[in-house]
Amino acid sequence: MARIIYIVNATQVVTSENHPEGLFSVKSGYPKTYDSKDYEENEQRTFEVAEAEYRACESAMLLDTNPNRVMQTITLERSDGKPFYKRCRGGFPVPEPEPEPEEEPET
Repeated sequence: MARIIYIVNATQVVTSENHPEGLFSVKSGYPKTYDSKDYEENEQRTFEVAEAEYRACESAMLLDTNPNRVMQTITLERSDGKPFYKRCRGGFPVPEPEPEPEEEPET
């Protein structure tokens, strides 16, 4: 059987006082790769281990209560780009319009 690699990736958008528009980043420790050569060339076992990581990350995302983490995305795909799972929670924040300066009344 041919070698196969699965990739689990997790990204996030986090807001702060200095960055109300949100900063995009890859979550620490990701992406994670699962190579069939590490699982005795067993493609099914390799996929199961990658899926378990995806599900664990998905669970952590759904339990996350950090209000500054406004968007999180998790994907599981094969190294050739074939997607298997994708989950996204939240979205980019909508910036509030800047208040227009008030004009001085004429006297």
